[in-house]
Amino acid sequence: MNPLTPFFAHVPVLSALPEETQKRLERSAEQRHYRRRQVVHFPDQAGDFVYLLCTGRVKISRVSDQGREVTLYLLEGAEIFGETGLATENQPYELMAETLEDSLIAVFRRSEIVTALKDSPRGATEMLKLLSERRSQAEAAVADLVFMDVPRRLAKLLLKLHDAQGGKGGRTATILKTKFTHQELANMIGSTRETTTLVLNDFKRQGIIDFIGRKIIVRSRPELEDILRGIQKATVVAE
Repeated sequence: MNPLTPFFAHVPVLSALPEETQKRLERSAEQRHYRRRQVVHFPDQAGDFVYLLCTGRVKISRVSDQGREVTLYLLEGAEIFGETGLATENQPYELMAETLEDSLIAVFRRSEIVTALKDSPRGATEMLKLLSERRSQAEAAVADLVFMDVPRRLAKLLLKLHDAQGGKGGRTATILKTKFTHQELANMIGSTRETTTLVLNDFKRQGIIDFIGRKIIVRSRPELEDILRGIQKATVVAE
């Protein structure tokens, strides 16, 4: 079992809790190891648990009745998820959570988190902030689908992944450490696999990115920024 309080320190909702409450949550948590591409929770599943991502990466997505998936946001490092089940008892999760790489996740019962937040106004305030931020992230993802074409959405995603992994500006090449299939990238930008592949190959022809197996190398951050801003046009026009 890994000590969890060091991870709590990086999560405002948990770090705001009294030390005694943190220790109680640490003792009650179940630690689970998930393999890459393993589902943590499904939409419409009973929201009985709240999760703390300790190590690894998780994507949060919405899945249509037809099985089409759109990724709303990515989680990396110490972050809470599964919070949509907190508002009302027996409320199901709205979204699906799936690992992008091998991950260590601490699992708390919903009732334990609710009790902890009742005992800590600061913790409850931080949870409200988190809920608001997540809602804003989802709304921003929807706005991108409406107002941006595929090249701009893909450029925005690559910039986000590049910066999240400490990439430098300019034309210093940065290898994105997480492997993505073209279908996974398509889900993240709300496109089809075929269109996403066309745009990726176009970026490669322009020298903006390259590939090592399934890993992407960002070769020119400024050119991705230009595409996002509409200054530089992609060769492939894709809605």
